[in-house]
Amino acid sequence: MGALFFTGFPGFIGRRLITALTQKFNYEKVYLLVEERMLDRAQQEVRKLPDPSLFEIIPGDITVENLKLSSSRFKEIKPNVTHLFHLAAIYNLTVPFEPAYKVNVEGTQNVIKFAEKLPNLKKFVYFSTAYVSGKRTGTVYEDELDKGQSFKNHYEHTKFLAEKLVREKTKEIPTTIIRPGIVIGDSRTGETDKFDGPYYVMIFFKRVPKFIPLPYIGKGEAEVNLVPIDFIVRATVALTGLEKSTGKTYHLTDPSPLTAHELYRLFSIRIRGKEPVGRVPLAFIQAFLKIRPLAKLFGVPYEATPYFTHKVHYDSTNTLSDLSPLGISVPPLPSYIDNIVEFFLANYKNSSLRTF
Repeated sequence: MGALFFTGFPGFIGRRLITALTQKFNYEKVYLLVEERMLDRAQQEVRKLPDPSLFEIIPGDITVENLKLSSSRFKEIKPNVTHLFHLAAIYNLTVPFEPAYKVNVEGTQNVIKFAEKLPNLKKFVYFSTAYVSGKRTGTVYEDELDKGQSFKNHYEHTKFLAEKLVREKTKEIPTTIIRPGIVIGDSRTGETDKFDGPYYVMIFFKRVPKFIPLPYIGKGEAEVNLVPIDFIVRATVALTGLEKSTGKTYHLTDPSPLTAHELYRLFSIRIRGKEPVGRVPLAFIQAFLKIRPLAKLFGVPYEATPYFTHKVHYDSTNTLSDLSPLGISVPPLPSYIDNIVEFFLANYKNSSLRTF
């Protein structure tokens, strides 16, 4: 298999994906590009892996040309690399444009230039997001990207710009693009490394005393596309091994997601022990959450609210077509929601898991 070069370690997806990739494929070497500030943690995580000697941590920076590798180091590495994975990015709905652009766009451009210099590269796997669709509504297809859409935040915008760069080089670089939905914890254990996205709703339910009745918010008709981390890992490993995945984009999304109303109800029953009562207009809640101290008090950033109101459906024809024969599919959320909630409740007081 040659060598694997990987950015985005020791992130939550990165750690799990590295473990699964090295279990599936017989790599001779795994190079982990790691920022200086993350070196200690990366070393700790590598020591937990089945064969630490397989891995080489390389201090680097995707925002610097040649990923901050010396010319001699790059010359040594480049003939060995057959697989390149790019996961490193800023995932933060409140991030300002400049740092998001520097990491997500300029960083991806540098990784692409790096890929172009790898003479034996067989596959470049790029992690995008389903939300490059921005404010588009209706059905979004995997092969679509630029439809003149606007964006809810700088994260979406810069990931869109980065994917455009990747797509421009797919004829020269053998590329597979992965677009996850909202990634949540493991469907079997509930484990996650951060409480964001739908976890904000759970935090809200925990912070409001149970004797206070809580209403539904808005109509709740929008789909909330949640996918567990273990599905993301299984799907990505399988697609990496498929020759026909080269040149394709995959929505790793739930083909039958719950609506915001359904999700809100299930979380309320499991955390508060009762269903919501009544309904309040969404605009009222959004105005409330624009007051930062109040948003902090209840643990829900205003920037998260559009994801529970935006009516979009992600078609996953490529994903279903290529993964169904392998027996890989997204488990229905009701089948594992108890594991997600149990992990949240057991770790609710762990401040390191909170993002807001």
